[in-house]
Amino acid sequence: MDSQVKSTLLVTFLMLSSGCTGLLDSDTNSQIPIIDCSLEPSNPDCFEKIIIEEDCNNDEVFMGESCRPMLRPEKLNYGENSIQLSLGEEMQPLTPNFIGDGPKLWQVSPPLPQGLNLDEGTGMIYGSPNKTLIPTIFTIKGSNEAGFSNTILKIEILPLELGKLEYSSEIMNCIISLICNLPQPSMNGIPDSWSVEPPLPHGLTLNQNGSINGIITTQLDSNHTIYATNLAGTTEAEIRIISLHSAPFGLNYEFHNYSLTKYDSVEIEPSISGGIIQSWLITPELPRGLRFTSEGKIEGKPMVIQEFTKYTITASNSGGSLSADILIEIKDILVDNIQYPNYYFNLTKNKAIDTIKPNWEGGEPLSWEIYPLLPDGLLLNFETGNITGAAITEQNWLTYDIWANNTGGSSSTQIMIKITNQAPSNISWPSEELILESNSSFIISPINIGPNIDSWEVYPPLPDGLLITSNGSIQGVPLLRTDWINYEIWSNNTGGSFMSNLWIVVHDIQADQADLLYGMEETDWSGWPSAILPIGQWAFPIGFTEGGYTSKIPVISASHVGRGKMIGYGHESWVTGGGFEETEFALRAVEWVCGENSKIGLAYGAGFDNFKDELELEGHTVYLSADTGNLSQLDCLLDEFWNGHNDQDNSNITDFLLSGGGLIMGGHAWYWSYSNSDLSNNYPGNKIAKTTGLFVSNAWGYNSVDLSEIPHELSRPHTAINAIKEDRNDGDKLSDYDANVVKETLSICTTVVSLDFDDFWSPLRETVNMTGWTVIQYGTLWQNVGYNLGEDPVADVLLRVEEALTQNLPADELPAHPSHTEFPGSVPSNASRISRSVTIDGNQSGLPSNFGYSQARAPLRMSTGLYAAPGEIVTISLNETLVNQGIWILIGAHSDNLWGKDQLHRFPNIVRNWYVENSTMDVGNAFGGNIYVNIEAGSTLGIFDVLISNAVESPRYFHDSTDISDWLLNQRNAPAPWAEIGSELFILTVPSDEVRNLENPDELMDWWNQALSMEHSLYGFTPWPRVERAVFDAQISAGWMHSGYPFMAHDLSVPDVLDLEYMSENGDWGMFHELGHNHQWMPSTLPGNTETSCNFASVYLMEELVGTSGHGATDADQRSQRMRNYFDDGSNISNWSVWVALDTHLIIKEQWGWSPFTSALSVYYDLPDSEVPVGDT
Repeated sequence: MDSQVKSTLLVTFLMLSSGCTGLLDSDTNSQIPIIDCSLEPSNPDCFEKIIIEEDCNNDEVFMGESCRPMLRPEKLNYGENSIQLSLGEEMQPLTPNFIGDGPKLWQVSPPLPQGLNLDEGTGMIYGSPNKTLIPTIFTIKGSNEAGFSNTILKIEILPLELGKLEYSSEIMNCIISLICNLPQPSMNGIPDSWSVEPPLPHGLTLNQNGSINGIITTQLDSNHTIYATNLAGTTEAEIRIISLHSAPFGLNYEFHNYSLTKYDSVEIEPSISGGIIQSWLITPELPRGLRFTSEGKIEGKPMVIQEFTKYTITASNSGGSLSADILIEIKDILVDNIQYPNYYFNLTKNKAIDTIKPNWEGGEPLSWEIYPLLPDGLLLNFETGNITGAAITEQNWLTYDIWANNTGGSSSTQIMIKITNQAPSNISWPSEELILESNSSFIISPINIGPNIDSWEVYPPLPDGLLITSNGSIQGVPLLRTDWINYEIWSNNTGGSFMSNLWIVVHDIQADQADLLYGMEETDWSGWPSAILPIGQWAFPIGFTEGGYTSKIPVISASHVGRGKMIGYGHESWVTGGGFEETEFALRAVEWVCGENSKIGLAYGAGFDNFKDELELEGHTVYLSADTGNLSQLDCLLDEFWNGHNDQDNSNITDFLLSGGGLIMGGHAWYWSYSNSDLSNNYPGNKIAKTTGLFVSNAWGYNSVDLSEIPHELSRPHTAINAIKEDRNDGDKLSDYDANVVKETLSICTTVVSLDFDDFWSPLRETVNMTGWTVIQYGTLWQNVGYNLGEDPVADVLLRVEEALTQNLPADELPAHPSHTEFPGSVPSNASRISRSVTIDGNQSGLPSNFGYSQARAPLRMSTGLYAAPGEIVTISLNETLVNQGIWILIGAHSDNLWGKDQLHRFPNIVRNWYVENSTMDVGNAFGGNIYVNIEAGSTLGIFDVLISNAVESPRYFHDSTDISDWLLNQRNAPAPWAEIGSELFILTVPSDEVRNLENPDELMDWWNQALSMEHSLYGFTPWPRVERAVFDAQISAGWMHSGYPFMAHDLSVPDVLDLEYMSENGDWGMFHELGHNHQWMPSTLPGNTETSCNFASVYLMEELVGTSGHGATDADQRSQRMRNYFDDGSNISNWSVWVALDTHLIIKEQWGWSPFTSALSVYYDLPDSEVPVGDT
């Protein structure tokens, strides 16, 4: 609004106001009309009085709505009474402080120093001073229309502080008597003065610009500090002054090459120019007899000879050094009067001679020569003249000229040599005993370190098919088996003959089997036998039976052991036969092992005494209670595999066998293995298996043994292993039939024979290493990918070998199996390895065994939150008191064994269990895996700590323990490929990728806790004594899911079970179902109701927790149809199962609720054994 308009409105307002005269009627009694401004907006009474800033006078201040009188400034100050500034540096601006209204004019007296400014509008002092100033007082005045205020400020301006003082070089190098100069140094600021401590050497001057120059007349090396100073301070620099002499030059000797003679006097002088020489040096050191003087001379008499050798001579002073090279040769005096001990040497062929050494006078020979060359085998040492060796050819007398040479010349002498042959000797063989296989090619050559042999003879004649060649090799293809025979091998030449001995036997395994099985038929024995695995090179099966878990197993096997024989039976009672056929075979076995009319010992306590009469009727002499300490009088021993022999007893038995004795043993190991461990090394009969080749397995079989056919040749493990090597490495492919025989033969061995049986495992390991480890492609349940078992039986065997290696190799030999990259996955290459102490609750009761589908007595897995990288060593440390207390270290969560599947989507066995038998132990897993401490059910070990080292952290959330913020920021990002989400009731083992974005594990586990609590309550067994586990796998051993500990499910289910919204709305019938199986108490599970009463949990949780029926089979129509079908079929109780039985239970539930079920099931938990129902009762 402009001022004219404002003034008009103001006047109008004054005229209309009460008290104005001459314009309006002043009659106070007149009625003042009421103005409606909305109808008369232009009426003067409707205008409002407004004052603006322009309405105020110069000595007034506008306050927004009015003007007030201006105040003069008071108490002016700048916060500082004095300031100190540096020349050329921007000062920190000073702003004024005052009381009252602000000054409009600022003045200073005297004027501020050059470079500083006073802002006349604000009073601020600022700028960069460009001249120094002694402390000076300045008066600053600030004024406005109301008055003014003064203040004073003292200002001092110092010169710029001197910066770092730097010379172009810290060392001033001078040459004595020459001008020397160190240029002016660089620095910030201008010094007022220069000084030096200690004083400079005589002849040098420190100039006013800091440079140094002058002439030094002496050699020196000194350190000095140079100081530059002004009002702002002092700076300094360290320098070193070195003066040196002028360097030498022109070093020469008269000649470059000097040829000297041993013992002659020598004097060689140098010539040189330049400065004074302070030292002389020659390298290398002069030969003995010559010396190098302090004047650089070479003098003396050389005492040794040498070829031209370069010598470097160096003359030095403080100014430098100069070198020159010369070559010196020292010749020897001539060799004279050479003689050998004899003139005639009559030597023997192939016989080493004593060293023949020459003598001489004069100089030392450097080399020797001979003509003609010595006979083959004799050597002239060209350095010493010695003659050594053993002549290998014959010759008559021959003259040899021998020369000795040195730098002084050559001399010669003569000798004569004759060589005659020697008689044969020192002939041996790689082995004194040869074990050959009939119809197999063979060759062996003698080891002859004596003379050449002209002819070979052997007595008695070698086995048919073998011959001895002109070089003494025995080779051929033996046609028939033989007993052990001692052969005399004669080697002949012109010098005589030599005899060596060789024991040879030819085995024909099929002939042995034919002898034992001739005329035999199906036999029926008593007892349940163990498999007798013929794993030795010369072991073979005789009789097979159907195995308890396999198609067939050998239960009678035999072996050639050294010079002896052995037969093993899968049950101790079989040694003496039984029925007619069985006894006939037992007697035939004795004859094959022991021979006819043999002396047989029946072991003490073996229970074979009743066999004595049958043996004696066969012509044998029988000794009862035979002692392993006195076997020398026996031909044969009958004993048990499961025996009480100590190490000495076993050594006596194997020595007896190897030297030609016979051994028959019987016994089973399946029962022994129930309460013992390490079958390979702890079962008594297997303590001698590495020698005998017969291994007692814990696999069991039936009693019917077919002895009517000779077993397939590939049923021998040794032959089967060779066939695999030829198939895979040599290209000699097996037929499908033979490949399956190989698979059957070796599959029953690789699962039980421990890796320390090197003769069995070495060729298999070699084959696996050559063919490469198997990588099985990961696939989900529905994908047709992976590895098809049975498609390549040989590959199946090698897969079993890989399993045996990954399950049994010590931790420091475990490889990272390449299949781990497919499943369970790799550890990131940058993942850190950590050590962590974890606290374990060793008080674990487990479940009562009547929870039959829950693996009730399985060891309890205690999570550690750590992961073992594939093939890496993890070290476990715990208290010594916990050793051998039923604690295991389990590596890997995916414990389902997949050998029963047709197609594999991962390696069939990827977990590894390590029993804690030491307080510190190394563990590992070729596939990697989560690390658990396994506690046997029923343990009361208390709370203890376990230190785990070199592990990888895995994502882990434990309800009410893990801080949710720590989970979101850290835990879920831990690098291991598998994670655990759990609580005190339930733990889920899932791929880590599935939890990286899990935001609400706390809410999720609240839901799962409720689900588990509802199941426990429904079945009435509370408190539930273990934490249930669910492990999600690429493939499981059976079904879509299966119960147990842990219960297993496919990894396809993971996204749903981790999705709280999904689970809340849809639930998971299968998860509830499998957990229901874990709650089934066997005595209360009615016949046909295995798949029924577990669904109590599914129905209950789907209805009460999720709010849906959850399964189409429970809808009314289907239930009605099933009921009609059941009654229409005659109410057959065998049909009362699964859904039909569930319908019956649901009728009860719908009438009376779930409590009757809980009450009924609870009764069974405490029933006395006498009242527990059995079968259908």
